[in-house]
Amino acid sequence: MMSQLRTWIDSIGRIKRRKFFLKLIVTTVLITVLPSLVSNIFAYYRVSDIVEEETGNNKLQYLNQTINTLEILLNRIKENSNLLALNRSFISFENFPNGAYYESLQGEIPKEDLPALYAYLEAKKNTFLTMNSFKLSDQFVDSVYFYDSSKNLVITSDNDRSNRQFRREDFYDQGWYEAVQNMQMNPVFLDTRVAKQYPQGEKELLSVIYKSKKASNAIIVNLDASMIYADIISKLNANDDMYVVSSSGNIVFRSQASGKDDFPRIGLSEALQHAGGAGSYSIELDGGKKLVSYSSSKLLDWTFVNVSDMGVYTQGTIDIKQTITYTAGALILFSLLLSYFSSRSLYKPISRLNALAKGREDDIRPDRGKGNDHQDFRHRKRSVHVPDHTLKGANDELSVIGSFVSSTIDERNYYKERLEESLPFQLERFKQSLLQRHAMSLEEIEAKKDYLGLDISLHDLSVFLLSIDEELASNGEDMLAQDLCKIKIMDALRDSRVLGQETAFFVVNVEKDKVALVFHFPGKGRQPLFHLAQQLLDEVNARLGAQCSLGVGSICKGIGELPLAYEEAAEALKYRILYGKGYVISMDDIRADNGQTFIYPSQLEEKLNNYIRTACLEEALSTFGAFVAEIEACKNKLHYNQIQPIFIQLLTSIRHSFSSFGTDIEILFGDGTDPYRELLDLESLDHIVLWFQSLITRGIECIRQEIHARGNQHIAKIIEILENEYDKDISLSWVAERLNLNPAYISRLFKQSTGQPFIDYLKQVRVDNSKRLLAEGRLKINEIGRQVGFGSAHYFIKVFKEITGLTPGEYKKIYS
Repeated sequence: MMSQLRTWIDSIGRIKRRKFFLKLIVTTVLITVLPSLVSNIFAYYRVSDIVEEETGNNKLQYLNQTINTLEILLNRIKENSNLLALNRSFISFENFPNGAYYESLQGEIPKEDLPALYAYLEAKKNTFLTMNSFKLSDQFVDSVYFYDSSKNLVITSDNDRSNRQFRREDFYDQGWYEAVQNMQMNPVFLDTRVAKQYPQGEKELLSVIYKSKKASNAIIVNLDASMIYADIISKLNANDDMYVVSSSGNIVFRSQASGKDDFPRIGLSEALQHAGGAGSYSIELDGGKKLVSYSSSKLLDWTFVNVSDMGVYTQGTIDIKQTITYTAGALILFSLLLSYFSSRSLYKPISRLNALAKGREDDIRPDRGKGNDHQDFRHRKRSVHVPDHTLKGANDELSVIGSFVSSTIDERNYYKERLEESLPFQLERFKQSLLQRHAMSLEEIEAKKDYLGLDISLHDLSVFLLSIDEELASNGEDMLAQDLCKIKIMDALRDSRVLGQETAFFVVNVEKDKVALVFHFPGKGRQPLFHLAQQLLDEVNARLGAQCSLGVGSICKGIGELPLAYEEAAEALKYRILYGKGYVISMDDIRADNGQTFIYPSQLEEKLNNYIRTACLEEALSTFGAFVAEIEACKNKLHYNQIQPIFIQLLTSIRHSFSSFGTDIEILFGDGTDPYRELLDLESLDHIVLWFQSLITRGIECIRQEIHARGNQHIAKIIEILENEYDKDISLSWVAERLNLNPAYISRLFKQSTGQPFIDYLKQVRVDNSKRLLAEGRLKINEIGRQVGFGSAHYFIKVFKEITGLTPGEYKKIYS
């Protein structure tokens, strides 16, 4: 044991004395380990940064989706509130003369007040019905209040489908009143609040306050905050902490997992100071790394915050770090061992030369045992010229190595030549070369055919090219399944009885999904050839239980024409996009049908785009069917390369029609999808037709939604014009010209939205305003008629009586 330890220590000492040996070991280790170690460390930090960046981007995308959904909801509430404030029943109740007086009536009511009181109660009832309809218009609306400051009155449409009224100071929910008094914007979105319910209880609500036509009155729409959070906000990620913070720093929403006291610790003070800001950053919190993502809503002036545990996402990078550490240690150890043994082998010639130069005899014998006698003999013969003898010996060793390398190369070339000349391989290559353009002479072909044993005539040949259809070849793009399928086809061709035993033929595996059959076909015409092709295709399809297509080349007088016949068969197969799959296709038939030029059906294209722009789905699909029928009727006149440009031109035209309504065609397919690339990838006319039908259906649905949204905006503008400018000479054409719209479109849309014709609504607005002037009693009846927009007193009296049942004079006596 001691002797082994002493030997090991002596070997280490000798290594230390050999500085070049140590440098060789260290250099080898560094070259082996350092690049891999540096690249692994760089990859680890790069992967960590990418994981954090991509996680932040994904969280921001979810936040922005949540913000967009919530903004769409609140914009819809805003538009509906605007229409509610412009509703005729609502305006009649709000502007009813002496409304505060009729609210204060108690006990026995004077008979002269009964007609007006009845009208007031009717207006209040219609207001209640309108509020109830508004509340039912959206599932998130919990309740609706209308505050009338002139009457000191609050009327409600509660979540239990009941209607009540209170004096403002007696109303059970006072949390909105201060905001109404101080509001400078319209509408105002309050922070979530805990509101009292009738008759008792509390509920968390999100209130939207909208001022009505009278500046001191307001409509308060209360949204169910818990429902909004459950259906919209919490969909982001149930595992993360979620906060929604208002501009004042109050927490509007937060997830159940998060606490209110946790929010100040996530370091969002800077992010909340920038309106409209968005971003992500990581912090250390509670002993772990957290990713904080935030995005702001300009409409709501809220900031949405998501806090996720980065430990879940970085677990993979931690595993990578451990793997790099263990791998680096093992690599260093292995490199040390490998460097030592390889460097010792490389160092032997240098050690011997060094020993000869210094005259140290002992170092000349690195090995002991077998072969030492010869080394000792060489050493004993050493004289002044020993170094030359030693170099000569080294040169002899190099010569042996050189001779060995040379013999190895010669041997490799020999077996390579033998492999290239192997009969099966050479035969397959020769058959493939006959179908390609080549420079072989007829004599060379004859000689090689006889040498390889290929039994085929040099004259009267035909070529069939069978293609595996996609349904047969597609097995997850499994190359093994495709190769097995081609082997089955080749066996079926060899075993087929259609050609007959006397017919000479050979089968060639030409492409990844095609097999060629070359056979002797003397003295027969094209019709027998097509009949033979159909029989052969039926037999192959029946044997495989699947579908193939077959291209027919022309009959070759000599074997030198085979490449042209093969190219014709391959060209014919490309027409599957027109003729379909599973057929026998010949270029002769295609050339015969291509005598006329196909004319692009531009009239059908324009008709189709008109139906798309008017959102007529059935008519658009019918016109597209006629467009396709034009192509199918002329498919024999078309080259297969002409089909896709026709549909690309149609796609460009349809895309322009969608763009005129602001509909981006990429949205219909999803982000990152190129519709043109997707169209070019379709392999048959049937697939193209289905693709366009789906595109037209989805696009028209988007256009219909856009038309409906624009219609609501137009109606709101029209009502605002009628309410503010009723005293002018207003007509349907005048309003249409002012809004740059079609009069017939306005008339139809107005009737659908309000339930009244345009002119009837205008009369009602003028009569309502004349009631106010009649109640004041300062102006004459004819003056009031002109002031509210009626051209004559007679027409004013007639319209007033039609609507109210009273003449203006009678109304003035009652209410003035």
